[in-house]
Amino acid sequence: MAKRRKQKGLIHAAFALPWWVSVVFGCAGFFIFNWILPSFFVRNQFLFPLAPYLHSVALGVLVFFGILATLGFIGAKLRVDKSESTSRLTTPNTPRKHQDSSNSSDQVRPIVQPHITDSNQISNPVRAWNLAGLRALEWKRFELLTAKYYELLGFKSETIRCGADGGIDVKLFKGDLTQPIAIVQCKAWNTPSVGVKELRELLGVMTHAKVKRGIFITTATYTKDAIAFGATNPIQLLDGNSFLEKITALSEQQQIELLQFAFEGDYSTPTCASCGIKMVRRDSKRGAFWGCVNYPRCRSKFPLSHQDRTVTI
Repeated sequence: MAKRRKQKGLIHAAFALPWWVSVVFGCAGFFIFNWILPSFFVRNQFLFPLAPYLHSVALGVLVFFGILATLGFIGAKLRVDKSESTSRLTTPNTPRKHQDSSNSSDQVRPIVQPHITDSNQISNPVRAWNLAGLRALEWKRFELLTAKYYELLGFKSETIRCGADGGIDVKLFKGDLTQPIAIVQCKAWNTPSVGVKELRELLGVMTHAKVKRGIFITTATYTKDAIAFGATNPIQLLDGNSFLEKITALSEQQQIELLQFAFEGDYSTPTCASCGIKMVRRDSKRGAFWGCVNYPRCRSKFPLSHQDRTVTI
């Protein structure tokens, strides 16, 4: 069993190794065993008997690394094809802007019945704004939806590209595009409530970035302590229902535009937080999960149970 696992690991390593590395090692090994070492062996009385075999060793090295190069090339080709087949929507990089017209008194909004748009004008599976549809969005699409919402308000917003975001998902600008007036943290959580810990982290980022206003948007809810913390700090809290209320306060045409943007294409498969491409479902002894198509180079993964709670990189 151990030997079988070792062979399997060698095959995986061969597929993961860049093919050109094997070519370089193969050529170098052939040169060393065919030309360098023979001249050394013939001058040594102990190694002289082995000199005739070096040519065969050189050919063996060349063949071995030739096989590894072939496997590496095939593996790279398969990864590229798989990446292209699961590629996500391109993240818009146009700077956008936001202004938050709400004051601290409306930080926690009551639950409302979402406005029903004209379904004949919508070509997407979700034909009306509702909490279930909002929670169906994967984490990156939820961030882009947030940025698009503020863009429809007439402001400039900038989404942070995949990778370490430093606690900032969207930057909001007004007039001066070099200094944001607010930063937004988005959490597409479906089950846990956002607590004080996440809000304190946002406040720390605000202080570091010298931004006076923060906005925290989640598809879930907030704990009582989090609501109290937001009320005593310049952080606006929007849960799933509150965000829906903001959206349905837009004009009919803006709601339709936002709905089409949110639910176009594959809006539910999570995006890799490191590579920025759609992930694929993988199975393991511990159960199914979302994994990056660039594994093992990228080991990012999501639990299959929800869209965005913890990211392992």
